[in-house]
Amino acid sequence: MVMLTLKQFQYFIKIVEEGSFTAASEKLFIAQSSLSRQMKLLEEEIDFQLFDRTDKKVKLTAAGEVFYKKIKDNMHYLNEIIGVSKNIAEGKNRQIKIAHSSSIIMDDKKIQILKEISLTQQINFEINTLSSEHQILALLNGEIDIGLIRPPVLHSLEEITTLKLYEQPLFAAVYIDHPKFKETQSIQIKDLKDEYFVSTPHPKRGGLSYLVSNLCIGAGFWPKAATIQSRKLNQLQLVAANLGISIVPQEFEQILPQNVKLIPLENRNLLSEVVLAYRTNQSDLIQPYVEQIYHLLEV
Repeated sequence: MVMLTLKQFQYFIKIVEEGSFTAASEKLFIAQSSLSRQMKLLEEEIDFQLFDRTDKKVKLTAAGEVFYKKIKDNMHYLNEIIGVSKNIAEGKNRQIKIAHSSSIIMDDKKIQILKEISLTQQINFEINTLSSEHQILALLNGEIDIGLIRPPVLHSLEEITTLKLYEQPLFAAVYIDHPKFKETQSIQIKDLKDEYFVSTPHPKRGGLSYLVSNLCIGAGFWPKAATIQSRKLNQLQLVAANLGISIVPQEFEQILPQNVKLIPLENRNLLSEVVLAYRTNQSDLIQPYVEQIYHLLEV
């Protein structure tokens, strides 16, 4: 059995558009005899005549007219499908899914870097917020391609590769008129023993709140929970409402509410790092973008 081919459809359309086998063969750079043979094979396969051969000029049968219109319309979509698929095979117009923990600010620098890569490499990005633990699971399940995580992570990283992007000093976020810290220029962790924390660690998650709790334990106390808490960015709104304090990385200064100020911790070695994470067996199509994002974001 002779199978239909894409070239046969393209030949057929060209013959109709040029109005003759001779003109079509010249445009297609194939012998007229070969072109005629391909049309014979096409007609045999579809089991009806496309051309009325009683006239020397190209004339379609009634069935041939319908066939031409339908094939012409569908060839447009087929070429589009082929083009899109080819771009994906070449890594173009691919959608790369990125997640970041809520304690990592997607600031203008990060957005501009992704925009530059998107424009130059012809790829698309989708950005979502996930906890560090959920990012690891999403990476392993193939739900995201790249994660931006703030360690520690309470999950095995056996199949995950991590690359350190940057680290920043930690600050105490306090209500601007907090009586104890109104004139304070720096704070020791032990000074926060009697304060209420608007963000305390989740029992099954790591991240910033887990790091903070370990710092408090190292200073001899467990952080007291405020009546209203959040491990998300809106913890600063709780501080602004004078519900408690929080320990946050330096990049939070970009989103400070009006009634909140950041006071540096006296020990400037108290740092929080941000890492880029991806599956170790990541697709070769993703790897170049992982490396590009890493080198552009790395501080």
